[in-house]
Amino acid sequence: MHLSAEEMYLLIARLVREVAFGFIAIALPLYWHDSKVPSLDVGFTYTLVLLASAAASMLLGRKIDTIGRRRLLLVSSLLWVLSMPVLLTTHNIAVVAVVAVLATISPTGKEIGLYLAVEQAALSKLVSGHDRTKTYALFNFIGYSATALGAALAAGIGLSQGSSGHFGASLFTWIVLGYTAAGVIQFALYYVLGEDIEVSHLKSATDESPKTSTADAKASYRPSPKVKRIVMTLTALFTLDAFSAGLIVQGLLVFWFRIRFHFDLTQLGALFFGTNILSALSSFAAARLAKVFGLLNTMVFTHLPSNILLILVPLMPNAYLAVAVLLLRHVLSQMDVPTRQAYTMAMVDTGDRSYLASWTNGARSLGTGGSPVLAGALISSASLLSLPFLLSGGLKIVYDLALYAIFRKVPLEYYDTK
Repeated sequence: MHLSAEEMYLLIARLVREVAFGFIAIALPLYWHDSKVPSLDVGFTYTLVLLASAAASMLLGRKIDTIGRRRLLLVSSLLWVLSMPVLLTTHNIAVVAVVAVLATISPTGKEIGLYLAVEQAALSKLVSGHDRTKTYALFNFIGYSATALGAALAAGIGLSQGSSGHFGASLFTWIVLGYTAAGVIQFALYYVLGEDIEVSHLKSATDESPKTSTADAKASYRPSPKVKRIVMTLTALFTLDAFSAGLIVQGLLVFWFRIRFHFDLTQLGALFFGTNILSALSSFAAARLAKVFGLLNTMVFTHLPSNILLILVPLMPNAYLAVAVLLLRHVLSQMDVPTRQAYTMAMVDTGDRSYLASWTNGARSLGTGGSPVLAGALISSASLLSLPFLLSGGLKIVYDLALYAIFRKVPLEYYDTK
């Protein structure tokens, strides 16, 4: 598969970003745990980060192509670089929460912020048809592999700290500086992007042919009623799925395994290295399955058994079995991601994709953001420690069945076009 320069820049940017996300999602909550920060405060911080990310994506949804995709990526990266070092000067949880928002600190170890929406729309402009599914598979393979690399980095640092698994202020300084450096590299990659990622024209709801200038068309963009219905339906479904996922974000899983099985930084890094490597490999498998069984079938019928496995994790009697079931779940759980991205992009025309991507990805952050504070409260109680897994798996099963029932007969009008 031949990749253009713009595709390479976007993929490398995701590689750098996800290494940083994968590392910080393990190291930071463990540092907070060892610093006696209550799990409820951590849940509050993660909720604020995800809700702010959702608000930014959804409020800017119609303006992404007016402002410019490259410009938004650059501004987001600059905020990351400028705000992250503030963590070295304060322990105030409110300030930490604001910095976590501006610096795009991922509670999940995976994508938050505008990056995914903008990059997803940009890639849909550069490739079409089944090549789009394969590109999204590569995009997600790189993302999960990089997150795994970040987890492995955390495990390596854990080994360097000895058997205690604890680390102090000096190591935290290096963590902050390393995360800031990732933002600098990402900014440089976005800076060299060309105009090919931008939309050349946009259609209004009442005019199917672009008769106005590019600037006027961008400024006057309005989604058609049909596109609005698709976006709002997907937004509602993805919000439910994401709320479920928010109950088990990686940062809170760090807390859970620390409390339940006393895992240290090395063990946690190794665990999440495994989950993300399996997720990475499943991305390529998803593209192959989708070609045979279709995008929607692949999304739903790989996701359902993974949610049953999720429910089983806290019911395991020891750490070995809990880890084994969680790893088995990740063989299947992320196959829906590249297929979902290709599926949603194929439902609308190119001029509507920034709007759709920003709303659906914003909905995922919105839904995810509503639940970490609840999960943090549940984890703080020994008698309710297993409840986040049970609630998450059950709600995800409801999402799968609803998605299939609503969209199983909806045609993909734009699957073979740009």
